[in-house]
Amino acid sequence: MRIAFATLHFPSHLNNMASLARKMRDRGHEVFFVGVPDAEKHIRAAGIDFYAVAEREFPVGAWHERDAQLAKLSGAAGLKFTIEGMCGAFDAVVRDCPEVLRRAGAEAAIVDQLASGYTAVVKQMGLPLINVAISLPGNPWDSAPPAAFGWLYRTGWLAKVRNRAGHALLRRLVRKYLVRVSAYYRQHGVPFEIGGIDFGCSTLAQIAQIPAAFDFPNPDLPAWFHHTGPFDDGRGRRDVEFPWEKLTGEPLLYASTGTLQDGAEHIYRAIAEACSNLGCQLVLSIGNKIKLESLGALPANCIAVNYAPQLKLLRHAKLCITHAGLTTVLESLAAGVPMVAVPVTNDQPGVGARIEYTRTGIVVPYRKVNAVRLRAAVQQVLEDGEFRENAGRIQCAMQAVNGLERAVDIIEDSFGVRKPQQVDTGPVALQAD
Repeated sequence: MRIAFATLHFPSHLNNMASLARKMRDRGHEVFFVGVPDAEKHIRAAGIDFYAVAEREFPVGAWHERDAQLAKLSGAAGLKFTIEGMCGAFDAVVRDCPEVLRRAGAEAAIVDQLASGYTAVVKQMGLPLINVAISLPGNPWDSAPPAAFGWLYRTGWLAKVRNRAGHALLRRLVRKYLVRVSAYYRQHGVPFEIGGIDFGCSTLAQIAQIPAAFDFPNPDLPAWFHHTGPFDDGRGRRDVEFPWEKLTGEPLLYASTGTLQDGAEHIYRAIAEACSNLGCQLVLSIGNKIKLESLGALPANCIAVNYAPQLKLLRHAKLCITHAGLTTVLESLAAGVPMVAVPVTNDQPGVGARIEYTRTGIVVPYRKVNAVRLRAAVQQVLEDGEFRENAGRIQCAMQAVNGLERAVDIIEDSFGVRKPQQVDTGPVALQAD
């Protein structure tokens, strides 16, 4: 098939969707991406064709400016800013995308669950559609709290009432966006249920890269919803220089707040102070939104860099301090590394709640962050072996599933294009006449 891919212009989303597209290409399918111009360089570097949409509203550089603003926000302010951006992107995407998909010859589409403008266009065009959740799934399950909230998992009817009320509140917060989306569906005569358990997405298949072992239990999952595991194939990442010679061999602590929430200097200073004098070495990756010198004098055991080879460092780390972005959390678990999490906004509180539920780390609320609280959490995770054991258990579960292969199998089965696997029966014996 010739398959269109679409996702949000966030590095983690682009990396994971590009891995999925490459794997589909390895299976013999033609793949291409549609997206805002800022995504083109990233996708073409991954060796995949790209078609731009929304060029008037989001010329090259515009999305990076939005990322810089989001980096300064947290909580409800961050969520509100994200929603405003989604509204503008939706209008531009539904205007441009139909013609782009026709011109590119799309026969089917795989769309990020949060990229609902592309989902709306694909449904309106009648193309086969599969949605994937790179972030936490947004479906309003009664058995789970909203992804944007850090509520702990509870069972029983009171918990279901709480969760239902939370999902209703979240819909109210994003009402401005939902009005746009529902109006588009009505205009084109396509069914759309606000608050439906399909989250307005495909019921052919929804695929979540969060592993079942790390998610809340959900007895009500429909047959079209699938947990898999991380999609990242380890390819397509740029090489990052790192002063490996500075590592002393002491237990390694790795800290990063990702590529969106990397603009809070006070968080980095608190992390550095919290990890001093623990007999450990800290690698602090701060991104590109602040300058290293702005952090001032850091403890002698701290190596601060703008970017770090995260996957390589996690293989040696005893602990990861994270903003609870799902990609970093899954990469930590894939290495069997426990965490101290400081969720900032969007789905990060929900990811933090799952860290607490699985006891793979400790959550420190963003508004209560200081060096004392962080230090206590770091020491507890380092000293209590249960956290590492639980991270190792999920690591084994992820290895057993192989999320990327499983996701591609589901996609091909759902599209009806999966080829039977040939079984090697060994050499065939020749029979005499």
